Amino acid sequence: MRQAILAFIDFFYPPFKKFISQHNFRYLATGGSAAALGIIVYTLAYKYIFLQSETEILGMTIKRNTAALIADFAIAIPYSFLLNRYVIFTHSQVKGRVQLLRFLNLNFINILLTTILLKFFSEILNIYPTVSRVIVTVLIAGFSYLYQHYFTFSVKKLGDKKKDKKH
Repeated sequence: MRQAILAFIDFFYPPFKKFISQHNFRYLATGGSAAALGIIVYTLAYKYIFLQSETEILGMTIKRNTAALIADFAIAIPYSFLLNRYVIFTHSQVKGRVQLLRFLNLNFINILLTTILLKFFSEILNIYPTVSRVIVTVLIAGFSYLYQHYFTFSVKKLGDKKKDKKH
């Protein structure tokens, strides 16, 4: 499955060769697909599932856009982790459960940032919620890449093992 996904992504890579590494292109493609999936789920949930201005979930009353965001994250987060772990950052020596905890930590940060920024754009600036979701996605994408590349799926260098033994 990994090879099929990479072959599909790599088919579109040649025009971008001069501007971006293949690894980063693959990350952008899979991250873009996860973001697109999240935006689609958010839009469908906002337009067709959560029709009232407020809804009750697990005994809490939340606004319609927050409920749609919960649906978005429930689908996009597992999809994104699987792509990152098994397609993009396969070189990582970090154990799967550690990767998952780090990835969930990143997504907890992203959920907080997304919720705050989405409320800011949609409720304070009165930008349509789906457009707000796209803007927020773009703002968070760079941070997520750096976090995943240098922390979640990082590879320990030989010198790092010596440092770990000293502490």
